[in-house]
Amino acid sequence: MLRGLYIASALGLALAAAAAGLNYAFLRPTSLRVAVTHGTDDQKLIEAIGHVFSASRDSVRFRVVPVSTAAASAVALQSESVDLAVIRSDISVPPNGQTLVILHRNPALLIARGDENIGSIPDLKGKSVGIVRSTATGVGNATLFDTILAQYEIDPNQVRHVVVERKAMAEAVKSHQVDALFVVGPATGDLAFEAVGVVAKASGSAKFLPIAEAKAMAQRSSALESTEVVRGAFGGDPPRPADPFETVGVSVRLMARSSLRDSLAADVMRRLFSERVSIARLEKLANQIEAPSTDKGAAMPLHPGAAAYLDDEEKDFFDKYSDFIYLGAMALSVLGSGLAAVATRMSNTRHNEFDRVLERLLEILKSARASNRLDELDELEQEADEIFASSMTNRKLRGLDAHAMAAFGLALDQARDAIRERRALALKQSARPVEVSRIALGE
Repeated sequence: MLRGLYIASALGLALAAAAAGLNYAFLRPTSLRVAVTHGTDDQKLIEAIGHVFSASRDSVRFRVVPVSTAAASAVALQSESVDLAVIRSDISVPPNGQTLVILHRNPALLIARGDENIGSIPDLKGKSVGIVRSTATGVGNATLFDTILAQYEIDPNQVRHVVVERKAMAEAVKSHQVDALFVVGPATGDLAFEAVGVVAKASGSAKFLPIAEAKAMAQRSSALESTEVVRGAFGGDPPRPADPFETVGVSVRLMARSSLRDSLAADVMRRLFSERVSIARLEKLANQIEAPSTDKGAAMPLHPGAAAYLDDEEKDFFDKYSDFIYLGAMALSVLGSGLAAVATRMSNTRHNEFDRVLERLLEILKSARASNRLDELDELEQEADEIFASSMTNRKLRGLDAHAMAAFGLALDQARDAIRERRALALKQSARPVEVSRIALGE
């Protein structure tokens, strides 16, 4: 009985430990590594997202992994040394990258000095263009600028390329080192506003060069897109620009490795959109976050988990884990049957051993009742004592119930009583011949 209690207790503890382990595995937050270029607005955005996720005790956490360039971010995702990465659509998109969200769209802006005779892209021949480079893009902006020149069949050598750091824009325009600036960034971002302001201040006004063939360029390259810059996008009076214009642009995406679990991808999507207002309080660029197209023919594929979230086709708990539930139930059934069989076998073994001991005690009782020899009675008593001692140390018999122990005690007592009675009778009978001989001798 005690052994059964021990087994039941052990089984209960094992089940409790398993439940605790499952609870920890399912409920503990998942930390996702996110590659993003160091020192950029995108890094600030990802850090803001991570801060909000942590503060709201979400099931997902972001761990920022700073890298040197956008290309390095793509390499990190391709090697799967990170789970997510901030990727620009025209810079080394990794083959295993799948879109979760579009963080923002970056129009390409060609801003010419107001005092230069520049009104269109072809007018840039023989001019100097300052290609504003941030840490994030490396040579990406220069490559995009050459792609635009190619659309107009302009040899890149006909336009002087001057790579300009953001902090050097004002001096480059003011000193006439460049006749125009080429900037790629969010239309609502600080960089675009700063570039427009620098040109307007240095030359009295800023001219925006449209790329009317942006749609054609986007058709030829899935990395590009056509975008419209609205009137007054950069403030000012008169408004800058005075009229809306078309230009080419790129998208900046939060991509996941294709092997990321669908449920995790959906969790990231859900939290991003539900917490976007809170994130925007820390970093206004979060206002530009948008859901990607769910078109299955998209050049940049959507992660299945993100698609399920956007199409309201997420699996609930039972859908996701029904197979495990069924298998677990079957395993528990088999385990229960096995434990029952073991318990039955142990019980049968215990009762067989008890029956053997009880049978031997009854045999000792019977032999004692029929014996008149003191030496034989001594042997029977010794055997009864040995049975008692061995039974007390026998693990198979220690788990007997109260009824069995009472039967054992009764059989042992009866055997000992019979031995004592027969020994007393044998001693009495052995004393009579001595007494008769003394009478015959006249003692």
